[in-house]
This record gives sequence, C-alpha cells and structure tokens, in this order.
Amino acid sequence: MAISKLGKSAYSHVAMWYDEKDGSIHVSMPDVKGFHTTVASWQHPDLYEKLSDCLQKVGEHPAGKLNVVESRSQQA
Repeated sequence: MAISKLGKSAYSHVAMWYDEKDGSIHVSMPDVKGFHTTVASWQHPDLYEKLSDCLQKVGEHPAGKLNVVESRSQQA
C-alpha cells in the first residue's frame, strides 16, 4: 500500500468478483490483512452498479449476467 504525498489518500490493489450463488460482489484488498466485504444490489445500489460496470468492462462477466439495478438516470 502507498500513501499520497499529502498523506490524505491510500493506494492499494483491489480484487473483486461476482458470486453467482447470491448475486453479490465481493471486494478484498490483498495489501490489507483481513479486508473483505460483500456488496449486494439491495444494500448499496449505487456502489453495486459501479462495481458491476467495472467487472463487465474487463470481461469478468458476460453483460446481463450480473444483477444490476437500474441507474437513477434510467429510472427518470
């Protein structure tokens, strides 16, 4: 992990993957011992949508396979 020059930001590697069993996205930081969290679409829709977009862009999951909630712009 690296700290910014001003000491206000930390930079680390992030790993994330989609769990087909429950539709959640798991996030871990290998540089931070014990850091692992799970994000579900119903718990944090905005974060879930952004993480699922990232996974789809790198080809980790086929488009449409993730349980992506509608964005606010699509709901309007």
